[in-house]
Amino acid sequence: VICILFRARSSPHGLILLYSLGTAAWFIAMKHMFYNDIVFRNYIGWIAGPMFAASLITLSVWIYWVQSDPDNEWDDQMKVRLADKFKWYEELLETDYTDNKLEVCKGTDPDYPLKPCFVYNEETDDWFSDDCQRFCAKIYNGCNVSFFVWSTPLVIAVVLLFFSFICAFLNPQSSGSAPATFGKLFVMLLFGLWCTASLSGAGAGLTESFASFFLGAGVSISMILIATFGSQNVKDMDMLQNLKSKYAWAGDHMKAVLISTSSPIIGMYMCVSFLNQCVRKAGIFPCTLPIDKSKNEHKMWVTKAAHAQIVYFKKWDHSKTYTWAIMWGLAYMIMQVFAAKFTVLFLSWMKKESSSMSFAAVTAIIVGVGMFLFLLPPIPGVPIYLTGGLMLPAVGTGFGTADDGSDGEAQLPGGIISAVAYTCMVGLILKLCACTLQQKAIGEPLGNRVWIRQLVSINSSTIRTMKLILKQEGLTVAKVAILVGGPDWPTSVLCGIMKLPLHQILLGTLPVFFLIVPTVLAGTFIWMSLLIDPVSQQPIYAWAGTVSTLFMVLAASVQSGSMVVAAYHLERAVSTRSDELTDIPIDQEVLDADNRNRARSLLYTQVTQWDQVPYFWKKFLHFGVFAQVVSCYITLGVKYSEPYTLTNTPDDLPGAWYTLLNGMGWLAMAFFFTAFFVWHQFKAWAYRRVDEWEKSGKPLPKVEEDG
Repeated sequence: VICILFRARSSPHGLILLYSLGTAAWFIAMKHMFYNDIVFRNYIGWIAGPMFAASLITLSVWIYWVQSDPDNEWDDQMKVRLADKFKWYEELLETDYTDNKLEVCKGTDPDYPLKPCFVYNEETDDWFSDDCQRFCAKIYNGCNVSFFVWSTPLVIAVVLLFFSFICAFLNPQSSGSAPATFGKLFVMLLFGLWCTASLSGAGAGLTESFASFFLGAGVSISMILIATFGSQNVKDMDMLQNLKSKYAWAGDHMKAVLISTSSPIIGMYMCVSFLNQCVRKAGIFPCTLPIDKSKNEHKMWVTKAAHAQIVYFKKWDHSKTYTWAIMWGLAYMIMQVFAAKFTVLFLSWMKKESSSMSFAAVTAIIVGVGMFLFLLPPIPGVPIYLTGGLMLPAVGTGFGTADDGSDGEAQLPGGIISAVAYTCMVGLILKLCACTLQQKAIGEPLGNRVWIRQLVSINSSTIRTMKLILKQEGLTVAKVAILVGGPDWPTSVLCGIMKLPLHQILLGTLPVFFLIVPTVLAGTFIWMSLLIDPVSQQPIYAWAGTVSTLFMVLAASVQSGSMVVAAYHLERAVSTRSDELTDIPIDQEVLDADNRNRARSLLYTQVTQWDQVPYFWKKFLHFGVFAQVVSCYITLGVKYSEPYTLTNTPDDLPGAWYTLLNGMGWLAMAFFFTAFFVWHQFKAWAYRRVDEWEKSGKPLPKVEEDG
């Protein structure tokens, strides 16, 4: 907490994480202080409605405030005003001017020689003048605190809305569906990786805000799970056992996500528990709970509840949990750094190089590059649509494309409206073509390989349920939610592996238009916010920056909401359409291969039992988890890259392309590659042990054939 507060000026997104954790901790503390005799699930169910109402009221008031006065909208004026208020100029360096070619933007204040030239003019209500023009606002591109302060009510509304859903899910009246609910919550949090990568390039700190929110949400869910099930007087053991049995396959994954996201929090929790126990043993305060020597509490270093949690932790399959924790951390870094930062860098370079080309050439480049990026598994489609919204309307209308900033020749009749409509249609056609190529050229050939079908668990209830839903004719809510909300490449390729009819998949993909439209509009409004009147040097559309942010939030809501709806319908189909699932034939080749490999898998589990792992490899794996956690927290807690969006060009970087990441960014990458190295070496050591066991002639574990 202290570190986040001290870093709040340069990394305000940590406050989102702190607020998410604080909200969960506050309600848990209120329960224990004033409602200690009430079952936690009853208590948490009470506050779902008030939190939902508070969220809507906060959001409504903020939207009204933004729309009530043009001065309240997000634009360069607001950015400069807030940056000046928080004295961000004290953070500026000489290189901020030289690297960005903004030497003319220096002010003349002798006390602050690096303070920009901005001076507020009360008569014109303007921060810009002939001596300090609008492009100088770029000097504050690294001031994320400006956007954070402006959007704080929106952040609060989103956090309260999220917690209201958690509280509603924990309501005892919905106990029958509680296991499914927790599964959907964790799916939604993991899917947040995809959403935050999709938002890359939108700018204004939106990506970092979403990433911090999803990390905080993951830790908060863990806190609520501990509060609900971690005590000795659990009233809902039936629900807990149902949760364990229904999601046993995902248990190690959930534990791994808990370690990846919450290790520092868990460490602090144990420190507080240790101090609490020390105070209780000393008997300094009469109000503390006395030590119960009959239960050996005097021998415990931490409180009884924390001791029970440590005992439970020691029963985990540590080798499996730690390797999965590293893998989830690697996935996060791939999505947030490789797929996010460097994809945006490449797209901005493409935008710059094609800015002087014809409308037809730019369209061809968007389609060609977009198709290539769609074929890369970690790349989401949203940055491609966003780039189209930035490029095609600009070239099609010719607005602001002349060298002097005036309007160039229009290459598409109908103005901005027709250009946006054209861009949306290009995005839809591109998505459908990519789905066709991914399904027919990649998925179906891969589906002929038994080990690929094994890898995707073709016989699992989840995949069989997806097949049941996706092969339905026409448009259904579940089918559309899976095809629109799911990650682009994996979803289409999986459809090919399952040999689903292409025409039905393309029909179910058509509603992706409702994701493409707000994304394209967000890109278009970003471009419109940059248009400057060459005479007055004032923005032509000052309100466009605010609208672009709202449309990006809308696009993220459509994408994440679709995945939550998909998870709901998948779970529902398992319980309501069991007869139809039974009628789907089992892939016998995969079943036979699974049975052949089961003994080897059991042998791997046996040789990696924690008490069988040598000391060196235990500490080596611990170090890998540490490196993974550090790499992820660096990207969330400090400034690790240069401020860069699709509106920038590579010339805005302080040097070559690799200067997109600063020293902390490359330190995070070093920890990332270290964690990958540890993971690879541990897996290699474990499989060498398996090979040695097989060659020794010792009997393999017995495996019963699946009936």
